[in-house]
Amino acid sequence: AQGPDGALSASRYAYMGGFDGTSHVLAAKLFSIPVSGTQAHAFVQSFTSLDDLPNDSLCVGHVDSLKLTALQWRKELGYNENDPKFYHIHDGEFAAFIAYAYAFPTKFIALVDTYSTLDSGLKNFVCVLLALAQAGFIAVGCRIDSGDLAYLSLCAQDLFQQLANRIESKQIQASWLTNTQRSDAIHALRTQKIIASNDINESVLLSLRDQNHAIDAFGVGTHLVTCHNQPALGCV
Repeated sequence: AQGPDGALSASRYAYMGGFDGTSHVLAAKLFSIPVSGTQAHAFVQSFTSLDDLPNDSLCVGHVDSLKLTALQWRKELGYNENDPKFYHIHDGEFAAFIAYAYAFPTKFIALVDTYSTLDSGLKNFVCVLLALAQAGFIAVGCRIDSGDLAYLSLCAQDLFQQLANRIESKQIQASWLTNTQRSDAIHALRTQKIIASNDINESVLLSLRDQNHAIDAFGVGTHLVTCHNQPALGCV
């Protein structure tokens, strides 16, 4: 990926070599490569509270307000920010997920590790994905970009399946749901993809395999397009 067009070349040749898409928007435009990806940590951090959302009327699909519907799910799941158990749930992250889901309802992938994957990111994510499902859209999944990727992926999978089972058995009543919306919520939770990134290379992939991870896809960049073993050619 060295040189003035390194990132463009890397995106083009990775796609030619069998990758499914690129997060490089210009490469996608120039070479007709499918574009995909998630938000950056900087995007998540640019929101500090729910007040950063423009208004309550972020109408999506079958719901009048994605924000209010996500808040309704947060209350139904018991994720009360005033409860000391959920002190770490970050409202700015919640707002970022809502804003991104509003912009990309059919391609929503949340970056869940900006603050705390388990204490904040995944909890905020499931509230927004359930709001999207109620609106008639199925979120794609979540991305984990730090920490113990195998362990966190298993925790995410366990959370999705537990919530799906509780909604199906009506332990989580969500009494406002129609039968179709309840089915959509269960389907959304059971089909979420878990994506991992953060300096993925061959050694990391082998280690993750040995740990029986629950990761569905990998975001690979740095180690694909730069040679870490021999980053420069020495010659006389």
